[in-house]
Amino acid sequence: MVNFLLLFEKIINYSKKDIDKGKTPLNVYKICSCIRETFCLSYAIRKDNVLYLYFQKEHVLIKFEGQTLRFLGPDERSQAILIKKALNKIYEKFDNENNKWVKSTPGIFGKRFSNNLEFIEFFTSISNRKNNLIIDAYQSLGEKINLVNLDKFFCPINELDFFIIPTYNNLNNNTNIIEMFKELKTINIISLSMIKSIEDKILYINFRKDQQSTL
Repeated sequence: MVNFLLLFEKIINYSKKDIDKGKTPLNVYKICSCIRETFCLSYAIRKDNVLYLYFQKEHVLIKFEGQTLRFLGPDERSQAILIKKALNKIYEKFDNENNKWVKSTPGIFGKRFSNNLEFIEFFTSISNRKNNLIIDAYQSLGEKINLVNLDKFFCPINELDFFIIPTYNNLNNNTNIIEMFKELKTINIISLSMIKSIEDKILYINFRKDQQSTL
């Protein structure tokens, strides 16, 4: 199993009408690409993977659970509709079920928090193994740090490891949540600086995990 957590600054607003008219925002297509690289094989789904999408401004978390995931087509349109359904379900149920997962479609769940600290506390409750914060060398954390280069050195990927990937280049505007992750005792800060896109980083991590499985 590989757990991916993607950090977004905010939710991108769009509607099913936008999707039907071919006006889905570019950033949503990028999210769809990350979903495909997390789960989609040529003729199957990676059942062991779990993908979390966290939107910081709204404190909203969406979980895609490979074991129970259904209706995930290979096209951006169907994926964008699944994301929108999950967002709508979260806001619909938030007032009555603040602390519970809300099921959208099979394998897709949503949850909303009061603030980022509450989300970090929840994250520590579900991550009982190694956590890897993926930071590229050109990104700033406001201080000089040593990065482990996953693409240069063989770092084993263990079952239940979390890979936390910010989707924004400028970390200075998002230092609050990044600092919270840095303070975790089980955190490793890792560089994948040779791989530019988020979806390719996910593809590479899956590739490394597949390689280990065949050794």
